[in-house]
This record gives sequence, C-alpha cells and structure tokens, in this order.
Amino acid sequence: GAGRVAEAVKELPSLTSLHLGVNEIGFVGARRVAEAVRQLTSLTFLDLGYNAIGAEGLEMIRQTLRNVTSLTSLHLRG
Repeated sequence: GAGRVAEAVKELPSLTSLHLGVNEIGFVGARRVAEAVRQLTSLTFLDLGYNAIGAEGLEMIRQTLRNVTSLTSLHLRG
C-alpha cells in the first residue's frame, strides 16, 4: 500500500513527480506519504486525487508541503 510506496520514495530524493491518485489512500497512508514527501526537495508535482485522505490527512499533507518549496503543482481533486 501507501506505506511501501512511501518507503520506496525515500530512496529517490531527486524525484520530481509523484502520481498517487486513485489508490485508496486513507489517513494512515497519507501520514506515511507526508513523511516521505518531506524529504523530496526536488518534488514539483504531487497527485493525491481520488483517495480517502480526509480532512485530517489533508491537513497533515498541507503542513508537510509548506517545507517543500520546489512544489509547483498539487492535485487533490475527488
């Protein structure tokens, strides 16, 4: 699930684009993704659309992304 993806992403610090839309990611998965994304200093695009992140998960993602200054595009539709 999202936890395994998050672990893999940590090994790719120069990743610029991460598409995780339509993956049934919930709050726990959002937390793991947030932890991983924090380390992606080159990330410019993040897609988390059509998941079940919820308001708390979204807030966690928002707090994390404040520190990812390279991000230029965030997709949260659905």
